[in-house]
Amino acid sequence: MTDMLQKSDPATFEIVKNSLYKIAEEMRVVLAKTAYSPLLKSAGDYSCGVFDVRGEMVAQGPDLPIHLGSMPDAVRAVVAVFASDVHDGDVFVHNDPYFGGSHLPDVNVIRPAFHVGELLGYTCLRAHWPDIGSATPGSYGAVTQIFGEGLRIPPLRLVSGGVLNADLEKLIFANVRTPDERKGDLGAQLAATLRATERLRLHDAGHGLLGTADARGIDGSA
Repeated sequence: MTDMLQKSDPATFEIVKNSLYKIAEEMRVVLAKTAYSPLLKSAGDYSCGVFDVRGEMVAQGPDLPIHLGSMPDAVRAVVAVFASDVHDGDVFVHNDPYFGGSHLPDVNVIRPAFHVGELLGYTCLRAHWPDIGSATPGSYGAVTQIFGEGLRIPPLRLVSGGVLNADLEKLIFANVRTPDERKGDLGAQLAATLRATERLRLHDAGHGLLGTADARGIDGSA
């Protein structure tokens, strides 16, 4: 993508760059309007990003640096685990600190974007769930091992080809104190990432750049 952008005029570069930034920002709007918990709706403890096919960040929302710094590792973990086994309509979830997560309450929802059968990249929304299990409400107990912090989710496929893995969903919500509220927050993450992939399809139809995206070309560091 770097070469393509360097060959384009400055106006095209700015249009592409700001289009991707606005996709990340729109994810924030969708989550704020649809999330259940005040920690997300009011406090804004979540972050959004757009990534290329390798998991490199190409755009981010005006979000939390503590999230954004490790989100590329979280997306690259999904790329590494599932490799070529990624399909339109899939959604992945994980919160594992050893796979690019932060602490366990920060749950990543990662959705690939496709256009005419080609993988364009990924959208990721990391949201702080008010409870992810553990012996302490809020999952902020004084523990010395990760096993006491709550439910640890490695990179897993939550949705396959548009079909929700109901068993995995039941497992997650059986291990939190407020399952109805968590289900609402997860639904908001799914809605926000879906909106972002829809925008990426429109973006690619107009500019045809993201499928070969190079993050350095978008942020100007190349």
